[in-house]
Parts: sequence; C-alpha cells; structure tokens
Amino acid sequence: MEKANRKESAFKSILWRILGVITLFAVTYFYTHRWVVTTKITFIHHSVFLVVFYLYERVWIKIKNITGKKRNIIKGLFYELVLGMGGGGLIVFSILGSFPMVTKITGTYTVIKLIMYYFYDRLFSEIRRK
Repeated sequence: MEKANRKESAFKSILWRILGVITLFAVTYFYTHRWVVTTKITFIHHSVFLVVFYLYERVWIKIKNITGKKRNIIKGLFYELVLGMGGGGLIVFSILGSFPMVTKITGTYTVIKLIMYYFYDRLFSEIRRK
C-alpha cells in the first residue's frame, strides 16, 4: 500500500505542476507582458513546488483525523495561502522586486488554484475510494 501511495503522490504532484505551469504562465504574462520574466518565474516556482507538493501530499497521507470535504478545503487553503502565496510571493518578489506585482500575480494565481485544488483533490479522493 505504501508504494502505491508514493506513486500516487508523485503522479498527482507532476499532474498538478503541469496544471500550475499553464495557470501561472498565463497569469504572470497577463500582468507583465514579458516572456523572459514570465518564463523565469514559472520555471523557478514550479521547480521548487514540484518537491513541496510531493512532500505536502506525503504529510497529508499521515493525517487521518480530518476527512471528507473539510479535509479537501483545509488542504487547499493551507497549501495555497501559506505555501503558495508565501513561497510563490518570495519568488515573484525576488525576480520583479515589486510588492504590487507580487500581490497581483500571487493573488490571482492563488484564487484560481484554490478553486482548481478543491476539485482536483476531490477527484483523487474519489479515485482512491474505488
């Protein structure tokens, strides 16, 4: 069972990164209109968060006392608001040096990802049950 969980975490992480790359690239380009900056932010962010998401999933496998929709909501909120906005904001700021751009990019990206994450995690919960 543990091996299957590790493979699932890895697959889920890679697929989530693909969705995140597309979303972050679109949001960043929308605000900056600069291909090089957009590519740099997207590449660095998703290189770091490929590992972060995998580890996050491994931690949540161990948490058994929070279940159902409540679990999906808590996982999504913590991941996006704490890890995503915090870590993602630092990456954007380190490249652009602008707090207003950090707010625009990470705020828009986070709202979109929160909505996506809820449905994404619910889908994997349903698959796991079957």
